[in-house]
Amino acid sequence: MRFEFLVGFMIEALLILIVAKLARDVLLKMRGYDVNEMVVRKRSVGAATSQAGYLVGVLMGFLGAISARGEHSTFWGIAFGVALAGFVAIALQLVADMVSDKLIFRGLGSRKGADQSVEDVNVTLAVGKAAVSIATGMVLRGALSDPEGGLLPRIVWFGAAQAVMVLAVLLYCRLTPYDDLAEIKRNNLAAGFPIAGILLAVGLVLEAAVLGKGTGSVAQAALGVGKFLGVSLVLVYVFRLITDFIMLPKVKLAKAIVEDKNVGAGIQEGVSFVLASLIVTFFLT
Repeated sequence: MRFEFLVGFMIEALLILIVAKLARDVLLKMRGYDVNEMVVRKRSVGAATSQAGYLVGVLMGFLGAISARGEHSTFWGIAFGVALAGFVAIALQLVADMVSDKLIFRGLGSRKGADQSVEDVNVTLAVGKAAVSIATGMVLRGALSDPEGGLLPRIVWFGAAQAVMVLAVLLYCRLTPYDDLAEIKRNNLAAGFPIAGILLAVGLVLEAAVLGKGTGSVAQAALGVGKFLGVSLVLVYVFRLITDFIMLPKVKLAKAIVEDKNVGAGIQEGVSFVLASLIVTFFLT
């Protein structure tokens, strides 16, 4: 790709990120609080974390539209496709944030006061919300990687990703001997990182599954994705048990997370999901 094209796309990417931030700021102000106020004046780590995850997720989502274009495409043709992908990524990221509030974290992110949300003071919840945004960005990057793909298949993959993320978290919560949402509500970071790890693992697996599936029959593509996803998630869980055994030998995970609030143990548990998904997707794709 020509150098002047690259400079132009870098500027366009920055402009899309500015629009993404402004769109989220407006939406959150309508819900009753100011992100800039929380980050700058009140130094809210939670507000900064959730915003950072959102922006990273948006960027990951629309960059796939740049990499998918061929060498012989015109600058303006690519720029238009990237702009369209950027606006789609912004809209779907905002939807994903609302879905996670309702179905994954189930009301924990409800507004706390006139200028403050729960996630502003609850860093654990903000970490989970950031993971949702980044995982969604991975899926969008895979879905937007085909320049010939239509909007409908991409929305279908987005919807499938949200459903799988919700189901994966609910299943994990059923398997743990403690109440994950209660621990997140208590701002127990040790309990938040495993949830974040699961979300990122699902994002990696789904990105690999939908890569290049933007064209053709949605039903046929969905069948292929479903088979890949089923095998991958089973293997991810098996590899996660193995990596847990290596990284956390002789550690009772539930005790470390709930009683000891061992953030290090929580990070290792979350990373084990990510490592497992990286191994699986590398060898299955």
